[in-house]
Amino acid sequence: MARRSPVRRGLPSVVVAVLVVALTVAVGGLVALALQRGQGAPVADRTADPVPATTPSPSPSPSASPTAIIAPGTAERFLVLGDDVIWRATAGSCGTTAPVVERSDDNGATWDDVTPTYRDIAQVRALTLLADTQATAIADVGDGCETQALQTFTDGAFWSPYEKVLARSTYLADGTVLIDGTALTAPCAEPWGLRASGDAAAFLCDGTAYETTGGQTSRIGDGVVALDIHNGEIVAASVAPECVGLQLTALSGDRQEIACVDADVAAPTALTLTDDAIWLWNGNALTSTPR
Repeated sequence: MARRSPVRRGLPSVVVAVLVVALTVAVGGLVALALQRGQGAPVADRTADPVPATTPSPSPSPSASPTAIIAPGTAERFLVLGDDVIWRATAGSCGTTAPVVERSDDNGATWDDVTPTYRDIAQVRALTLLADTQATAIADVGDGCETQALQTFTDGAFWSPYEKVLARSTYLADGTVLIDGTALTAPCAEPWGLRASGDAAAFLCDGTAYETTGGQTSRIGDGVVALDIHNGEIVAASVAPECVGLQLTALSGDRQEIACVDADVAAPTALTLTDDAIWLWNGNALTSTPR
């Protein structure tokens, strides 16, 4: 009898090879799927997320709102120039703060105190030039604070009262504007900075500039700390958003901006005009700017 070959246990080799290949493919597919789930969609199919909007901090900018300007009171200043001399004064106040009147022969390098204390001067209301050696101060004198026109013809060494001069003078008496002796009511309780030239005058109320001509008063500028009028032209030193300091501007004619000058806007200030320059007495500094 023929002998049978023994039966082999397990799967044929071909089948095993097929199974190994299939298992490898399946594992590879699972790994790829896992990677896709972990990484998201392919890069080519992704849309970049928008960058979160950021609002930049606003840059500091000049304020358009006007700066509050109040009357300087006892610190009010007066400044007038001649050909070879400069006169200046601080107002003071009757019974509280003594005024000071000074003159300089060297463009402000040094000053001589020419305050007529022997006249018992108590407050200066106006200061005008007659000539280099001559000046007029409208001032309150004595315990009764009587307003007088004091004039000097001796470089300020001696002063004398002139009643007829007072009658036609230009100065401020509390809330009244007196122009060549004619009284006008100011639009505020405490006007200051009155300056006159010819038949025109200008003054300040709460930082607003007013011009008076022929008895008519009109508003001509805001934010003004000092002004002067010369040959019909009014120039002001003003607080302006675009100027760090004081802006010099012509308030008459074409209202041209002349210059932005370095100055302390909070310091007492006086301005005076000559034919070719604008002089500014601000704080401790006396400066000039070409017109």
